[in-house]
Amino acid sequence: MKNKIILAAIFCVIIIAAYFFYFSSQEDEKPAEVAPVKNEIIVYVSGQVKTPAVVTLEDNGNLRIVDAVNAVGGMTDLADTEIVNLAEKLTDGQHIHIPTKDIFFRELAAQNNSSNLININTADEKELQKIKGIGPALAGRIIDYRENNGAFKSIEEIKKVRGIGDKTFEKMKDQITV
Repeated sequence: MKNKIILAAIFCVIIIAAYFFYFSSQEDEKPAEVAPVKNEIIVYVSGQVKTPAVVTLEDNGNLRIVDAVNAVGGMTDLADTEIVNLAEKLTDGQHIHIPTKDIFFRELAAQNNSSNLININTADEKELQKIKGIGPALAGRIIDYRENNGAFKSIEEIKKVRGIGDKTFEKMKDQITV
């Protein structure tokens, strides 16, 4: 009987030791650390930038258009910074287009006009009337045609304007450009 009591006592000691061992090892275990999730924003930057591209930026919660432009190497000398709000917050999937300075187009038009040719895509009504065979009514129709159909792709396309046929075109073709 004494042996049974000793065996029961040893059995109880083993059970209690196992219980404490199990629960003490649970407290020592630290929960696995979860790597912080990196939020990213992907945007497309095009236009007057050094390297137009799709870029991935780490989102710190305060990304601006200027950050995306800098990520593609910055802007070219022809970039028009007055039109784009560089302080605007970025959103995922956004397309940022940096336009060309309007002055570049004006200088180009001035160069074309300096050769005594009138650009039928940019000329106003007064300039159009300098073309042989064009009066106020026809100049107005040319401007209306441009506004409704977009820029002329060739000088021959001006014949699509009501009132300008082959004869009128022959008189003006050496005075106009697109």
